[in-house]
Amino acid sequence: MSFLEKKIQENKDFFDDQQLPDGHKNRFLNRLDIVEQEEAKSERLPNIIRIAAVLLILVVGYFVLRNITFGDIGNAVLDGVTEISLTPEIESVFAYYDAISQQKVDKINTVAPNDSEAERVKQIAQKQLQSLDANLAKIEKEYVKNPNNQKLKAALVNNKRKKAEILDNILKQLDEANTVMGNQHHENNLNTNP
Repeated sequence: MSFLEKKIQENKDFFDDQQLPDGHKNRFLNRLDIVEQEEAKSERLPNIIRIAAVLLILVVGYFVLRNITFGDIGNAVLDGVTEISLTPEIESVFAYYDAISQQKVDKINTVAPNDSEAERVKQIAQKQLQSLDANLAKIEKEYVKNPNNQKLKAALVNNKRKKAEILDNILKQLDEANTVMGNQHHENNLNTNP
């Protein structure tokens, strides 16, 4: 208890010498309720604004991340780093192997037994191809420093060729899996139909 409260308690008769006017207590309680309600409203408004701001950030973030994948970001970084001028011969070789690789990626859809398997296989292929892209970026940086180096030119071409080979291997594995599944299905039909 504070010094002032102690003095008031000890001298109660001195401070309570007058009667309160009629209705004073009710008016005081009503004013107190009004003040409490205004404080509650003023506290709720910033909370509502905070919640709305968080929801807005989440919604915007969702749409941004939905439209931009991490692979796109990685490819954009690689593209920005590896913009170099290649000889027309190397560019034509790149175009050739890129076209073959794209045809093989498209062929996965026809070879895979269903759409979900095709997507799964494409994701596996994409991971393998991304590591080759990272290596290609390193080779291209070196090529920029020394464009006359024949070994670097060969490494650039071999990298693109390796992409096509990886996709070939994936397609062969899909073909073999389909053949095994087809043989098992055929054997099951023979066993059930005597």
